[in-house]
Amino acid sequence: MVGELVASAFVTAGLSVPAVVPDYALRAVALYRLEVGGACFAIVYLLGIAFFLALDGRGFVEFGTRGLKAEQIVREVGDEQEVTLAEHLMSIGNTRENLRALEAALKDVIEDKAVHERRPKSPGERRSADEGAKRK
Repeated sequence: MVGELVASAFVTAGLSVPAVVPDYALRAVALYRLEVGGACFAIVYLLGIAFFLALDGRGFVEFGTRGLKAEQIVREVGDEQEVTLAEHLMSIGNTRENLRALEAALKDVIEDKAVHERRPKSPGERRSADEGAKRK
């Protein structure tokens, strides 16, 4: 609120008064400056309120003769959504663990296959391999 007062005082002090002061200021320079300062204060104050309401997820929803009405615009996260999020995060963690285990198992299978292919073949295995090649 002090910031709004300082801003409106700054605007009012730097205001150049017209040669003919309007009638709504009762043709008084001091009253004219006071009215302009009050209008600036009201505008800056409303903008400040709107900003801080927006930070809280609220905003003005009704403008009327009864004033301004602020209501919750952004829904708050409920307990049910937090539980669902926690379950999803646990599921993602379990999936990562399962993928790591599967990757390790596949590496073992590939290593076993490489070892099996490098070992010398017995005479029986050679004959069955030759017969399989002839069939193709």
